[in-house]
Amino acid sequence: MQDQTQAGPDALSTYFFQIADAAQTQTSDPSYALFSIIRQVMAAATQVLDSVAGTCQSPVPECASGCSFCCHSRIHVMPLEAIVICSYVHKYFSPGEMQSLKTRIRSNLTYTRGRSLVQRVAVKDKTPCVFLDHHACSIYGQRPFICRTWNSLSRQDCETAFISGNQNAEIPCLSAPNYVYTLARDVVQSVCETMHLETGRFELVSAMDRCLGMKDAPSAWTGGCTVFGRSGGESLEDTEKKGEKGGM
Repeated sequence: MQDQTQAGPDALSTYFFQIADAAQTQTSDPSYALFSIIRQVMAAATQVLDSVAGTCQSPVPECASGCSFCCHSRIHVMPLEAIVICSYVHKYFSPGEMQSLKTRIRSNLTYTRGRSLVQRVAVKDKTPCVFLDHHACSIYGQRPFICRTWNSLSRQDCETAFISGNQNAEIPCLSAPNYVYTLARDVVQSVCETMHLETGRFELVSAMDRCLGMKDAPSAWTGGCTVFGRSGGESLEDTEKKGEKGGM
């Protein structure tokens, strides 16, 4: 399906490409195939890490439900990751939850869009991840690769860095999840490039703003349209302004 040397000659990359190939042959529906590819590659990466943890005496991460200091960071996702999340919220979020999400997106962008890193850090208390709900992730099973890479070995160090606002703080963490999930993400990105789909890295909140501002972002993106670039769909604000004009 694709040149397996694109992500390097690593045996793990080859394994992930094989998982992706197998997932694509399970259906003739390209949309379903893409969802299946990312989920199966992600699951394979998790199994690899579970196997490593079971055979090695590695430190235990202190990450746990209720600890959300890293959930105030500004992260970037692949288009497919944003599409998976968009599909999930449309399917499982109630109308009230969807409206609250849109409100958090608008608020976050008001504080962060066009701001420098120093300015964003200064308002970190007001800009948690838009999917953070009572210190827990509301899309945990669908969270992006980047969120899975972070496994802190010191909750105290995370808290200290968060309170101080030191964006350069060195926090001890496990290296294996970072390596394995990053490798898996690069393989999924390579698959999308081979299928001539929009790729790249996009800031999560802006990406969700794009997705939810379109009538059917998943269909548009899997159909080959540009959704997240400058020529992509409207923002939530644009969509709602049109709705207001239409109701006047």
